[in-house]
Amino acid sequence: MTTTNRGFNRVLLFLIGLIGIVAGVVIGAGVLQPVRDAVQQYVTLPQQVTVPGAALWIIAGVCAVVIVLALVVVFTRGGGGTSVAVRERTGDDQVTVNVALVRDVIDHELADVHDIVTTKVDTYLVKKQRAARIRVHVRRGGDAVTVLDAVDHAVTTLDRTLGREVPVLVHLTGGTRTALARTTRVH
Repeated sequence: MTTTNRGFNRVLLFLIGLIGIVAGVVIGAGVLQPVRDAVQQYVTLPQQVTVPGAALWIIAGVCAVVIVLALVVVFTRGGGGTSVAVRERTGDDQVTVNVALVRDVIDHELADVHDIVTTKVDTYLVKKQRAARIRVHVRRGGDAVTVLDAVDHAVTTLDRTLGREVPVLVHLTGGTRTALARTTRVH
């Protein structure tokens, strides 16, 4: 799980992209004659620009800092997502349970609940302990208490299936997907 907001990430990417486009046009206007001719009708460009040597070193330093910060952000993202839900070791033996089993148990237990549109199960490694996140999309107008009771029962069944308790975060959501979802019909 990431620690930053998805909307903030998108706004930040948009601004970085916009700055990149502006920088590309400015550089292109200084180097390429067709770009210069296209930009000339909107902006008056000088014929020659002189930049002191110290300013170039400052610009290079700022660029280096931006690149290092970008690399730090890229390599610190991810938040510990894993495909292993449980790993037990006894002596030389090791048992590994994949997240697919957890998904199947939760999906099977919640399949008959009318107020649930979809579920999504992810597992994470948090402080060297494995935990599961169950996202449940509740139908618009659905009874959240009934859904929460059903999820609690599903988690109890999961714990019995695995033979141990797994820390679980339950996230009930609504929104566009749930508002546009069709009601289930039995034929």
